[in-house]
Amino acid sequence: MHRCFDQLSGFVLAGGASQRMGRPKVELLLGGETMLGRQIRLFGSVCRSVAVVGLPENSPPGAVPFLPDDLPGCGPLGGIYTGLRHTRTEFNLFVGCDLPYVDVQFLHYLARRALESQADVTVPESIERRVQPLCAMYRRWTLAVIRVGLEAGKHKTSGFYHRVPWQVLPWPELARAGFPRRIFANMNTAEEYEGALQRSKCEG
Repeated sequence: MHRCFDQLSGFVLAGGASQRMGRPKVELLLGGETMLGRQIRLFGSVCRSVAVVGLPENSPPGAVPFLPDDLPGCGPLGGIYTGLRHTRTEFNLFVGCDLPYVDVQFLHYLARRALESQADVTVPESIERRVQPLCAMYRRWTLAVIRVGLEAGKHKTSGFYHRVPWQVLPWPELARAGFPRRIFANMNTAEEYEGALQRSKCEG
């Protein structure tokens, strides 16, 4: 049983038009629950509070707050900015709603490493050696740096990293910790969703 981190808030990034998927990713069913419900459940085992960022203001009420983007049209970085504007904690975990293989064990590992280092950004690296900014930890005071970039029209999610103390969790470290190669694979197309669905059925 994983303990919650009292000093940590969790935000599910649920914006985006889902054009390649053809339907909202938050509504995709996997293992008997929607992707949105899945990510909320995972966060509930790690964070003291959970919110969803990027859904419209008329989203149905639920057990967690729904936060429309404060700066629409700015992509995932705008969603991170919104979460950081509303957070009440110093450390904040952000995960996209289309990551079907991220689990509680990984979120707990990421949180622990971020709190140990006290870095402004803690971001994992995939097996392809690419940083994963939509499954990362951000400290609240990065808000000002993000705002400067957004005002300058710079929407790349990792574009501000060089301006703050940040750490990468390299893939070899994650592999040694036992996390699977596919952990950061997302679902952008119906084919990718079908693959995740089939894997879920086999593992279930």
